[in-house]
Amino acid sequence: MARRFANVPGAGLVFVPQKTAGFAFGSWLRQRLPEVDGHPPSPRFTLGLTAQVALDELMLGWMKSPRRYPAEADYAAVARELREAAVLYRERGFIERPETYHREPQPIAPRVERKWTSGLAFERLSWPSAYEPHPDEPGRDRWLGYRANRTAYAYALRGDPARPWLVCIHGFGTGMALTEFFAFRARRLHQELGLNLLFPVLPVHGPRKVGRLGGQELMSYELQNFVLGMAQSMQDIRGAIGWARSKGAETVGVHGMSLGAYVGSLLVTIEPGLAMVLAGAPLCDIPKLFVHHSTATLRRRADPDGTLGDVARQVHAVISPLSRPPLVPEDRRYVYAGLGDRMSTPPQAQRLWEHWGRPKISWYDGSHLTFLWSSAVTRFVDDALAESGLVTHTRPRPRTARPAAGTNGRDPRPARS
Repeated sequence: MARRFANVPGAGLVFVPQKTAGFAFGSWLRQRLPEVDGHPPSPRFTLGLTAQVALDELMLGWMKSPRRYPAEADYAAVARELREAAVLYRERGFIERPETYHREPQPIAPRVERKWTSGLAFERLSWPSAYEPHPDEPGRDRWLGYRANRTAYAYALRGDPARPWLVCIHGFGTGMALTEFFAFRARRLHQELGLNLLFPVLPVHGPRKVGRLGGQELMSYELQNFVLGMAQSMQDIRGAIGWARSKGAETVGVHGMSLGAYVGSLLVTIEPGLAMVLAGAPLCDIPKLFVHHSTATLRRRADPDGTLGDVARQVHAVISPLSRPPLVPEDRRYVYAGLGDRMSTPPQAQRLWEHWGRPKISWYDGSHLTFLWSSAVTRFVDDALAESGLVTHTRPRPRTARPAAGTNGRDPRPARS
């Protein structure tokens, strides 16, 4: 019965009021309790934040698709695939040395098409993705069967080739030039601040999507798909960075949002020579996030097969940002995260921040999506770009503006912005 109900598109909307009310009460209660070290700061209870949380819950409820709940026969199949992957990865040493799981990128010679959107002229790059799963790797045939995904894409805004480049990595379900240019404020970054911008399209997103919903195959109950998708992301994005360097790029930074923050955080453990990394509303532990968003019924059914347990964590270690230290210096790592984030959740950002050595962080009083309109986040991003040497000037700020949160980078209880 639960599965039949969940398969109705938007069925999760029924629970939005009670989940929002639960957050509101919890935040009100936590304000009256002492802070706990190792946990994100407590959000300030306001009606505005509650409304933002409701927006997150609405999106989560609508995103629940039929592929979120597997059929009875699927549990055993998913568990078997994960066990086979764990055995293969252990035998080949990938779990002990995750960097060896990822192949070196091949040089690319993309087709370049001139396009126009939102008053911005840009270039759309496309090239055959060189990625293939390892021989005998579980899920290989299924992944290669996503034919539209075998062409890689990126959007580029180029000016002076000597100027720094910023690789902007989008979140789940997007991947179109229009949405990415808006989310990353491409016009300002490119025209006002002079940055060259590169927007890679993640596997099975945007023009690479293979189903009705972009990205669905990446974030489904078939957990091995996420591993293969991240491996392909590394191959494609590193190839695109190599192309940018062949065009004169010397200083290259990375800014990822949401799922893109996961990709960017993984990228900086593998790709050498990057100047800085910004992780916005990040996630860093997919098995734990799946458990968090799963129903009690799904968890009970999955536990006997090990679908959401230790085996899944072992397999995901080969593509986890937490498996290795980043190659970017600590003072060039930045995190911003919402205290009301119901999608990635604050503990995910906290874990990444801890793993990165507690660098500069901005906790904003908002939900997963509302950083797009947060002046505190805008200031924090501006400062990160300036401190990292990617830009020499940013937007003038009022003298009374409050400093970005967590600028000391060492306080386990950074101030909120």
